[in-house]
Amino acid sequence: MTPNRAPRPPADHVFLKPSSGNALKRPEKRKASPEPDKGTPAWIKRRIEKSFEIAAANLADRARVKHPSKRNVRLVDAFPVLPDLEAFPDSGAYVTVKFQTNPVAASDTYDARLLAGIFKPIERTAAEEQLYEAARQAWERDPALPKPSQMMNYDLFLPADTRTAENFLARFDVDNPSRDDDSLYTDGHASHFRFPRLRAYETAQEKEMDHDNKYAEEVILAFRDDESGPPKNRSDDSAQKAVYYYPVMQRTTIRSQRTKNIARGVKLARVGPGGSQLPGEEEEAHLDELHVKVDDPSPELRAELERYKAQPVGDLPDDEDEQQEGGEQDGEGEEEHEQDERRGSEGGSPEGINGGADDEEEGDAEGEEDE
Repeated sequence: MTPNRAPRPPADHVFLKPSSGNALKRPEKRKASPEPDKGTPAWIKRRIEKSFEIAAANLADRARVKHPSKRNVRLVDAFPVLPDLEAFPDSGAYVTVKFQTNPVAASDTYDARLLAGIFKPIERTAAEEQLYEAARQAWERDPALPKPSQMMNYDLFLPADTRTAENFLARFDVDNPSRDDDSLYTDGHASHFRFPRLRAYETAQEKEMDHDNKYAEEVILAFRDDESGPPKNRSDDSAQKAVYYYPVMQRTTIRSQRTKNIARGVKLARVGPGGSQLPGEEEEAHLDELHVKVDDPSPELRAELERYKAQPVGDLPDDEDEQQEGGEQDGEGEEEHEQDERRGSEGGSPEGINGGADDEEEGDAEGEEDE
């Protein structure tokens, strides 16, 4: 006899009883990693990676790029922004110089000689050097005092004419196949360029940075098309199409010296026959003209340029510091070697005391491994 069963409910009335075992669970959302503290290496890395992601998206769809103030303009071309490691000077950075007034007579055309001008610092006199040194020592004793300024005075020399300026710049052009041709010299006997002195200038304002922040405030930009193909066929790091930037470590504004008829420059002592110095006071004179010859960098200068190419950010250690660090490391190595030898002569290792069989086997195993 079968027991009576309750009638089964219709299919549309079937349901699961809620319980902890059969309840449907929604997938948990992946929590975003917390934002690193501002200024930390992780924060800087994340910001850099984000900037590359945005740039890649903008290049893929240039319609996304909007001008911040002019809605009607559109993106025509895009350039990567890169450092020009091939153009670092021996100081590791550049100096920008601004004239307070026009250095040449006003004209409707630009004076191309200004592109090849030479500033020659005017050395301080012995009295000025003593005053500066005293002020510097006082500032080192009491940093609350104003730091003494090393503002320089300069003599400005310009090429004798426009043709001299053009040939001078051609001599500097590494892509010019005729740059070593002595016919570029314009003085008549192929030995130098003439740069007459224009006038003396003094520093009105100056701001100095260091190698750690030389990219922070101002950089120089240069637009360059692809130069890897003909006619230049360049293969260095700065041949590709890009906007190249150059660090600035000093910004200077200069003005004409206010004192009239200043005759500063080299001191010419009165010299007699055989090079003996005659009694009397030294006479002051200034250079009226520079004779400039352009040569390739020396091996020492090339080595300095390569150092900044390898380390474009931050200051470089001095050679003396590197030698001193190397000497300290060598000394530490010699000291450790002497200590190891002393330990071996005093007692040796436990394996050496117990016998030589284990040592011999270990040596054979090492020899097989070396093979």
